[in-house]
Amino acid sequence: MYLAAGLGIGNAVFGGESDGGRGLNLPQFDGVGDAEEFYGRMVNEFPCHPVFLRNYAQVLQSKGDLLGAEDYYYRATLADPEDSEILAQYAKIVWELYHDKERALTYYERAAQAAANDSHVLAAYARFLWELEDENVTDGVQNNHLQGILDEKEVMTSEKEKSVGIPAIMFDIANFTATGTNGNGENIEENYKQMIEEDPSNPLILKSYAQFLYKVNQDLGGAKEYYSRAILADPMDSEALVMYAKLVWQLHHDHDKASSYFERAVQASPTDSHILAAYASFLWETESDDENGNDCILPNTVSLKEAMSYASA
Repeated sequence: MYLAAGLGIGNAVFGGESDGGRGLNLPQFDGVGDAEEFYGRMVNEFPCHPVFLRNYAQVLQSKGDLLGAEDYYYRATLADPEDSEILAQYAKIVWELYHDKERALTYYERAAQAAANDSHVLAAYARFLWELEDENVTDGVQNNHLQGILDEKEVMTSEKEKSVGIPAIMFDIANFTATGTNGNGENIEENYKQMIEEDPSNPLILKSYAQFLYKVNQDLGGAKEYYSRAILADPMDSEALVMYAKLVWQLHHDHDKASSYFERAVQASPTDSHILAAYASFLWETESDDENGNDCILPNTVSLKEAMSYASA
């Protein structure tokens, strides 16, 4: 797909200009001749047209002129401040050239706001957040999504779980793996049932039991029920919202309901890379269903980091 290529370096597709409803009959690049010469001439003739500015930036980017590409992407963002693809491309090149995380983050956020349901934009944004996470860039700009913060949340959750006696089960947020420390799944489940009976509205216990049912027991229907109860207890728990959305889609293929819960999850944690990636994966899958067998189909079991590889393919 064009957007998938357009968000990467070296995979840009030139041509296919659209006037974006501006009422212009634009010249088209026919693929013959020098693309750089053609788009250079077009930006001289149409100096404020975002399509030509963007495409010229892509030509320069493909030829290794990143500074020139940055200039024309920036001019394109000024010409059309609501074009999510241009905003994401500019954010990407700012990060690659300068490692200016604050400026890149600002433009990725603008891109995500401009196209909240665009799987490629969300995937590019999530990939950027993971890059920050991998480089351990932690000066407080994205306190809600870096790994150090995730570790802190896990510690806090662990302390809360201890305070209410949740069994010692470790969950991997990205892959949803679970291991009971006593090796006895039946005893753990009985402990959960007893704790829920004693405290039926505790969101930590409800979500932890839902995770246990999902991964250990592979009881998808039961997991869906307890994620739903966890959401009622804590409507802003983005992880529970995402897992409930995934199960609604997996079990019932109810697009509208699943989409509404994914959107709630993104609203609750707009800079959480795992949440953004899960939503992007869902959007890719549903787009692929609509396109009847597109190559970008993502299976339900795809890992979130694995899904990000599609963003730069």
